[in-house]
Amino acid sequence: MFIKILNWLRGYLCVRIKGNSPERFLNLCFNKKIYIWNLMSIKEDYQFNITVKNFKKLKPIAKKTRMRPYITEKKGLPFFLNRYRKRKVFFAGIFICCILVYIMSLFIWDINILGGSKHTPEAVMKFLSEKDVFTGMKKKTVDCQEIEETLRLAYKDIGWVSAEVKGTRLIIKITETNMPAPAGEAIEPSHIVAIKPGIIDKIITRAGTPMVKVGDVVKPGDILVSGIITTYDDFQVVLDKKPIVADASILCKTYYDYHDVFSMKYIEKIYTGEKKKGYYITLLLRKIFLYNPRYSYDNYDIIVNENKLHITDSFYLPMQIGTVTAMAYEEEKRTYSEEEASTIAKDRLKRYFDQLLEKGVQIEENNVKITIENNSCKAEGRIVVKEPAWEYKTILESEWRIEQTDEHNGDDH
Repeated sequence: MFIKILNWLRGYLCVRIKGNSPERFLNLCFNKKIYIWNLMSIKEDYQFNITVKNFKKLKPIAKKTRMRPYITEKKGLPFFLNRYRKRKVFFAGIFICCILVYIMSLFIWDINILGGSKHTPEAVMKFLSEKDVFTGMKKKTVDCQEIEETLRLAYKDIGWVSAEVKGTRLIIKITETNMPAPAGEAIEPSHIVAIKPGIIDKIITRAGTPMVKVGDVVKPGDILVSGIITTYDDFQVVLDKKPIVADASILCKTYYDYHDVFSMKYIEKIYTGEKKKGYYITLLLRKIFLYNPRYSYDNYDIIVNENKLHITDSFYLPMQIGTVTAMAYEEEKRTYSEEEASTIAKDRLKRYFDQLLEKGVQIEENNVKITIENNSCKAEGRIVVKEPAWEYKTILESEWRIEQTDEHNGDDH
């Protein structure tokens, strides 16, 4: 492959020989170490490729063998440039195009988020834009390690994240976990305190002093694990207090009050089939409409379909082609049946349960009742759960600092 490219860059000739001694001609070329390739027989003649430099060496061989070599075709870059030497605008366009492609290769034109389910690509993109990571940024300013660390710190339920630059694309892969998000990170010495009423179901202390046990009833603000380590002497006199960051696994039995109401009457969209489509391009992050139709529909939905242009799978361009479709519809008043309303209420409740489960909450009891009255469907009740309902609270210096008495001031008190 490399030799083919080299020969094309240097230029080569397609040569046909005529005469009665082609075998002798070829043997002499071999003895003189004249390189030829793509040798083939065409009727009574032979044809091969040869470089321009070696073609000049054929003259004495042709004279000696009484063969007649003649050029049938000239190939390669030098002949291509010579053939189109008068088309300066054409070559200028190629040169400018190469420059533009090189300039575009210095920027990120596509950010692809892979692997998320709880966090949508749109939400992650919005977060990254607030951290100065956006489409159109320079590749040299992209710090993949910093992006990974920023996402891990911001989303506690992301267990693994990877960021890499491929061509003009920034590809971010994330793996979410089902582990409950920690109640924040403590930098300074802190207690673990309750954030809602509940009953302690489990407590395993790794650092700090436990202040409650299983079965204790707690209220918001109660210290569950103290971040102060107290040292006593043999007579239980306090010798020292040391503040640390308390660490423990705690589950509290608590509850959520659920309330959801929606009307039995609703409006259904019935599409009429009328629609108008507009076309646009996005160039360097600026949207330009090629055709933007006018429509006078009273009610309509807008559907946007956009495709990013790319040369290869990793080389995306700062250009997008999109369509905007306006679809007309009419509104029709409807009323849910009791069965339909009950199904909708159950689906909403299930989605609420799924959100709790994603946060690591264990559902113990479901006491939600669904009732229909006054043209409304109401789902209401208490959900008993187990969850790590705690947070960190910074320890004040007054909580652990021991005032030292002066034994030499003559004060016996």
